[in-house]
Amino acid sequence: MGTQPQTKVYGEAIEDFCRICGFDKERFWEDGWPTAAICDSCGNESGIADFGAEPGSWRGVEGLHHSRGLWLGTGAQWCAPWNKPRDWDLLGQVGNIPSKWRTPTPPPIDRARQIGSRSDHVSLGTETVCRICGFEGPTFWSDGEPTETVCPCCGTESGIGDLGTPGDLRKLREIRTLRGYWVGIGAPWAVPEARPAQWDILEQLSGLPAEWR
Repeated sequence: MGTQPQTKVYGEAIEDFCRICGFDKERFWEDGWPTAAICDSCGNESGIADFGAEPGSWRGVEGLHHSRGLWLGTGAQWCAPWNKPRDWDLLGQVGNIPSKWRTPTPPPIDRARQIGSRSDHVSLGTETVCRICGFEGPTFWSDGEPTETVCPCCGTESGIGDLGTPGDLRKLREIRTLRGYWVGIGAPWAVPEARPAQWDILEQLSGLPAEWR
């Protein structure tokens, strides 16, 4: 009698939700294995961008946040727009993802290391839009230097959590990952009283410069 290969796959017996965006009208995982279903919303194929994820730790879910942040940077466009509900709610959909795939917190940022590596990254000059969430207003970067301003929306400090280089996928990873994490936990405002009464997260994300998407 042959033996079955022992491959550890993390997942529920049944997952009727996309681990990236929360779309819940398809079966993505069954008996711990991906069904290769392609998400109508974010376009992820189960078993590709969400394979190897392990709930309960930042490292285990970091890849999910990165894929989510990349999708959000493009305006959360639907792969199958004809199936997008008229009253679609981004945060409501992301909330379908069980918390164990969303909530392990990122490790503390090493400020000294971030400051020391600033010269390895690129700025667009003067930037008044947060690279993570698209909030516009404060001067986050001035003449190519970070102002260390804390975004009242996502809470990211310029020059500390938003380093990157346009066109370099590796150096954009942190920006996209933090964006995906922030939305994954419900897009809370760091300064709640600064949130506009009619705030639209998709409209705000649309203001992200193309270089940081």
